[in-house]
Amino acid sequence: MSENYSINYYKTLIFIINLSGLSFENFAKKADISLSLISHADDSWNPKYSTVEKICSVVNISVTSFFNIAENLAGIKESITLNYVNRNDTLSPDELCKKLKDVRLSLKITEAQLAKSSGINKTNICNREHGKIKTQILCSTLEKYAASFGLSMSGLSDKLYEKE
Repeated sequence: MSENYSINYYKTLIFIINLSGLSFENFAKKADISLSLISHADDSWNPKYSTVEKICSVVNISVTSFFNIAENLAGIKESITLNYVNRNDTLSPDELCKKLKDVRLSLKITEAQLAKSSGINKTNICNREHGKIKTQILCSTLEKYAASFGLSMSGLSDKLYEKE
């Protein structure tokens, strides 16, 4: 992903709320997120991956669709592709880290190479991959993985939800 572009997750959230036709309050309830999260979000908002999954569930779009919207709004993609789903798959922090490791291994990238190219501490990468860190991953962290893998956020998302 080019460094000239900056994904604005807040604009993506507003786009999806408008797509839903719901008020902020009703959207927050349906997404099972706090209204204050929406009310206090701004252009620097950096959501947890699990929050993105909840947002997508309201309008039955895939997480990849969320990132397609975000990349379009950032000028990275010329068009928006929405994939509607009957039920959104969700990834626990452990599952997400396992999938990130699987992508890394499929691309033949070592933990050391990933650390160097992403700026993420190698110990942090190792601990995540071995289930020692159980916290939610922020989208900004996933952007570092995606860039190191030579993928867009939507491309990374596609890989994360591939069935084995």
